[in-house]
Amino acid sequence: MEMQDILDVVNTAAAASLSLSKGGWEGWVQCELWRHLVDKGESAEREAPYPVPYSNLRCDLVADADGTPLWVEIKAFGVFRHGDEVRFLDSVSTDVMKLGSKPEGAIGLAVVIVPNAIADSFRRALSDRGWHGFKVQEAEYVSVFHLQF
Repeated sequence: MEMQDILDVVNTAAAASLSLSKGGWEGWVQCELWRHLVDKGESAEREAPYPVPYSNLRCDLVADADGTPLWVEIKAFGVFRHGDEVRFLDSVSTDVMKLGSKPEGAIGLAVVIVPNAIADSFRRALSDRGWHGFKVQEAEYVSVFHLQF
């Protein structure tokens, strides 16, 4: 899986419309990204359990990155979450901490998808928290913030 796969799924008019809904956009992104990867013939699993002793936690998506397992936690910041950046970033922080429990040798990737209409407020919220490690890939409809480790 590469960043382009994420953009192929979320940088569409359909995804932009779904980002306006009050719920379900994040689940849609997870399912559509899984479908996209499987349709390409790549290995992907949704809601994979983390290794013991963290097996009560689930990872949004486990895929392949050139032969290395890629554990991906996905967050989608919809338009109706605008103004709720602090609580949303708390949930991103939880996902990053979960990725610290990924298997030895696996790559962790935290992904946050934000409609461009509210991307600047999300950037400010990241900066206000002092989170400067996220890279951003800007596209026509969305900005994809990502942190890999």
